[in-house]
Amino acid sequence: MTNAHVVQVDGLLAPFARDLEVAIAADGYSRQRARLLLGLMAEVSHWLQATGLQVGDLAPAVIDRFFAGRAPGRSRCRTSRSWKPVMVHLRDLGAVPPPAKPAYGRTDAEAELLECFRRWCVAQRGLTSTTSDAYARYVATFLARWRPDAQFVIADLDGAGILITIRAAAEMMPSPSLRCMVTALRSFLRFLHATGRTGTSLVSAVPALKAWPRTTLPSVLPAGEARLLVAACDPSTVRGRRDVAVLLLLLRLGLRAGEVARLELDDIDWRVGEVAIRGKGGRHDRLPLPIEVGEAIVAYLREGRPRTARRSLFLTVTAPITALSSDGIADLVKRVCARAGVVSVGPHALRRSLATETLRAGAPMAEVAQLLRHADQATTSIYAAADAAAVAALARPWPEVRR
Repeated sequence: MTNAHVVQVDGLLAPFARDLEVAIAADGYSRQRARLLLGLMAEVSHWLQATGLQVGDLAPAVIDRFFAGRAPGRSRCRTSRSWKPVMVHLRDLGAVPPPAKPAYGRTDAEAELLECFRRWCVAQRGLTSTTSDAYARYVATFLARWRPDAQFVIADLDGAGILITIRAAAEMMPSPSLRCMVTALRSFLRFLHATGRTGTSLVSAVPALKAWPRTTLPSVLPAGEARLLVAACDPSTVRGRRDVAVLLLLLRLGLRAGEVARLELDDIDWRVGEVAIRGKGGRHDRLPLPIEVGEAIVAYLREGRPRTARRSLFLTVTAPITALSSDGIADLVKRVCARAGVVSVGPHALRRSLATETLRAGAPMAEVAQLLRHADQATTSIYAAADAAAVAALARPWPEVRR
């Protein structure tokens, strides 16, 4: 941003104004938006000095106080949400403490135990921090149901109590949430035994939930409709070039949305034509990069990707410029489906589509499992159910009864 510092910031936040200005430019904000944010920063700086607060006191509750006492009638930057870009960069500079991590559990001892469990999930089971956080939340839910009015004591855990608690939860919780809680609980009980907190494993005390057999085929897109998705993107625009590259990675390599979101510039070896994939459970693979996919990525890098120090391969189009998330990729696919006039599906349906088309082409199940990077072919067999013709071929003829 050239000569963008047109707003004078005095007071406690003055030392951070220039760095904020540079950061705002790197995030892709317009000059007008930059002036508004710097103006808001100047207001907060004066308010801090008037109230006797320090920069380190800028917690969300303090910012809410600032906006609550601000003079009405302003057309822009009227809520605490406007302050978020400034707060992010003040935290990056170390001027403001990072947000407090959520403490799972009702007591300090319970929160400490669940935090140890969360770290164990990452270090020993290779789960992502997002999944580990979810596990800790579900276990906290179980403990609150198991002992709603008493402190959790590990020695009190027994099979009968676990069974009663899960049966009671089954009557109140939706089935998907219940399944997630049961899965997290099994990991928690393994953690307690593996770390010596319990003498025996109570995993077997967790009941298996009733699973209804699949009565419908998994959603896939026929090959013709999959090509319509790519054709629905406008390659003359920045968004269109990015979307084409993302869609081809999903359609040609069968990547998961999270794997595409985790791709970085250094993951592509252009000399040998390979791309490094960081998959589930800490798994790392190298896959050949098809020419069509590589050309789409090059088009995006040369005439689409914003100029930024961020190493993520795919970035958002509008400010603030950040890495494209898994949810962002899911939104991208649904948006392109609507534009192409095909049934709305998620990114995983494109992965299933690749598996289905590969099976129809005559590839054995072992090769499809290798393509999808499944450790167990039983997982790949689920994808075979998406092919109605293949499933029909497996069905045995119904016996006729003659009278």
